[in-house]
Parts: sequence; C-alpha cells; structure tokens
Amino acid sequence: MTQPWRSRVSSRIYLPKALSLVFATLPIAASVLAVPDVARANDDIFQLSGDEASSLFDKAKTSVVQVRSGDKGFILAGSGFFIDDQGTVLTSSTILGENKTARVVINGVEMDAKIIGNDPRSGLAMLRVAYNETPFLPLGRSTDLKTGVGVMTIGFPMSLPVSESQGPVSGFDASYLGKIDATKETVAPVERFATTHIHANVPISPGEVGGPLLNLRGEVIGLIATSPDSGKSIYALPVEAMTKIISDFNLYGKARHGWVGVTVAEGPDTAHDGRTVHVVQVVPGTPASQSGILPGDVVMRIDSREIYRPSDVLDASFFSHVGGNMTVVVRRQDQLYNYSFAVIERPATPAPAARAMTDNLIPPAGLTEQAMLADHLFDQQ
Repeated sequence: MTQPWRSRVSSRIYLPKALSLVFATLPIAASVLAVPDVARANDDIFQLSGDEASSLFDKAKTSVVQVRSGDKGFILAGSGFFIDDQGTVLTSSTILGENKTARVVINGVEMDAKIIGNDPRSGLAMLRVAYNETPFLPLGRSTDLKTGVGVMTIGFPMSLPVSESQGPVSGFDASYLGKIDATKETVAPVERFATTHIHANVPISPGEVGGPLLNLRGEVIGLIATSPDSGKSIYALPVEAMTKIISDFNLYGKARHGWVGVTVAEGPDTAHDGRTVHVVQVVPGTPASQSGILPGDVVMRIDSREIYRPSDVLDASFFSHVGGNMTVVVRRQDQLYNYSFAVIERPATPAPAARAMTDNLIPPAGLTEQAMLADHLFDQQ
C-alpha cells in the first residue's frame, strides 16, 4: 500500500519515495472552482474531451498543495487541499505521523502550518496557514456515487509538479487488504478502515495520498487514503466521513470516537438472513452493561442502520455522536429486543479485552479486522 515519503534531512531538502502523502501545491489566485456545463450534465469522465478534462484540472489544481512534516532524520511529504478561503487544509494523518509541526508549500514557498486536528483512526488531518483568500475546492456528496462513474485525483507525484489521474469508481468497502502471501501460501488477515471507503481504478504515485478525489463538477467527494496495489488503484475516505471529523476538530480540537463497550465477532448466519455480527461480551462499567444486551445476541440494527456484516458496524460506530444515545436491536432465540444506551468517548486506555487488539495499528489508518472493530463503538473479539 502507499505510504508517506520519507527523506533524510541534509543541507539540501530531498524527498525520497514515501507512500502515504498529503495535499498538493496551489497558485495564489482566489477562486471557487467552476466546471464546463458538459461535466455538470454528465459525470462520466470518459465523456470529457481532452480540453474539458484539462480545464477541470487547471481550475482545481490551484487549490491543491504539498504538505511536509518532520525536521529531524526524515521528512514526510504528501498532498493536501484548501477547503475554504481562510487557509484551511485537509490532508492525510500519515503525512504528519506523530510530528507536532507541519508546513505547506504554496507557489514554491514553504509556510508553517498550524495543526488543527490529527486523527489516525479516520486518516484525516486538518491544518491552517496564515494566507488570505486561498482558492478552495467545494465539498460535494459521495452518497450518490455509483460504480462506473468517472472521478479525478490531483496530487504531487514524488517531487514532480502537480498532476491529475482519471478513472472509474469500482466499488465501496471497508476491507482493503486480504492478499495471498505467495511465499507462505496463506491469505493475509483482512484489514479494515474506520468506515466504508470509495475504491476507484485511478493510478497514483507516491506523494499523491492525501489529495482530493473529485467528481466532474469539481467537488471533493473523498480524500485519497491509500493504494492497496502499489499505485494501480486507490481507496478514498468519503466526504461525509471527512465532514464528521472536521466538525469534531472545530468543536473539540480532536476527533471524538464513540464507544459503548460491546464486544462483537463475525459468526455464522444461522437464520440465513445475512446477519453475521454476534455479541460475545459486554464490558462491565460501560453504557451497555446495564442495558440487558447479552452475549450470543445477533446484532440486527444500530439506530436506523441495518447490520449484516462487520463493515455495517464500523459505519454505525464511525458516525455515532459522543454524548448522544444509541438504539440497538438484537435477535435472541427468534425474538427481537430493543436496547438504548448513551454513547461515550472511547477511553485512551481501552478495556482489557480490547486493548491487545488496538495495539495493532497499521498505516495509513487501518487495523486488522479484529482490532478495527475494537477501536470503535463496539469491540470485536
């Protein structure tokens, strides 16, 4: 998968190959992206002529910047983009890592950036630079996306100028790795994102992770999270998930992930209705512990979201709001039961049953299937 560029610091800044990166560079003109009427009428990128695709890229690239972090040993570098005219930049958390400082390159000039928020679980980071009237990309919607729809990415490949790539959306999934290890003839553990991501057959190079995924109206519909196949395709964090984390950053200066203290596991579909998520433990002292939910229950619904597989639990967990209430419907011996309990912020030190799982963080924001569910609203054994 693609990770941030790492570069040893020398008298001359040089950025070697790094895999997960942040956002791309921008010229100084302040403008909101406009696109041809043809693009508005048809989101199939392969219907655009060369001139139309070039026009879309020329307008969008002014809002994309290069992002760097780290001052000792190695420099991480990637792509990012402005989302308002006040200098707010979104990028990938993998470009920051644990660094406390970041810089943004604008028109070839490197500027210090304030880190507003950095959330490894979602893979999103937000920066702000003191730069007036920044050009920016409007946020769109990903919920209307369908497979086959054309999309465009913009970023900084390696140390080269900003460029674009095009291709179709190929699917939506929270699982991003499960390859066969030819040397051992085994299948690698399934790794999951914090929520369902967009998969698109768009090629990228090191340096482009963190850049925007655009529809043909020039709107941001996702942020490039990683490439599962060495740059042949991408996964992107959907804009709706970005918006949730941005709200947390603005309100609290950090992302707040919900937790209720239920350990779940994927099990057999004994009723043959597609439901495979089972409760295996309720952690004492958590909101769910007094609710009546029991080990062995099959999770049917969380609020209005139907639960069939682990990715459904991840999505319900990701979009939960700390301080709110949650309703969970479970099946027990062919009877349905409704339980409601408060959503609290996941503790810095999780319950013992989950702690060993959450130690397995894998960049850019992925965990093993077991650990990823443990890192959110429910824990998975």
